[in-house]
Amino acid sequence: MQITREGDYAVRIMTDLASAPWGAVIPRRQIHERQDVPRAHLAKIIQALGRAKLVRTFRGAGGGVALAVRPEEINLRHVIEAVEGPIYLNRCLVQPGDCPRDQFCTVHPVWQRIQQLLIQELEGVTLAALAAPDGRCGVESS
Repeated sequence: MQITREGDYAVRIMTDLASAPWGAVIPRRQIHERQDVPRAHLAKIIQALGRAKLVRTFRGAGGGVALAVRPEEINLRHVIEAVEGPIYLNRCLVQPGDCPRDQFCTVHPVWQRIQQLLIQELEGVTLAALAAPDGRCGVESS
């Protein structure tokens, strides 16, 4: 399992926006330059983030992108799912009861537990933490 390039770019874009003062409109060009996100990807990702109501876009001379939700209210799961879709570790977890083996499959509960842990971890990291000046985002180093 691997987060796509778009997912990685989305996290970088949102962290960039969260680093700015609340309500600041950041020109796309600045995001492109600071985060090294190709322009074609940038437009597509900002559109997906807008559909998810995580960012607002503004046209014109003073235009750009701004967060639509405060950074402490946005977590990594929100950002990743905005561009990647719902997170499912295995197809048997998409719709409960859809897998004909889920009642007797010995690995099914393992996939469920791992998925819950993954989602819990993604939900535990906010944009505010990622954009914090110390850059530690609440994760202890080993």
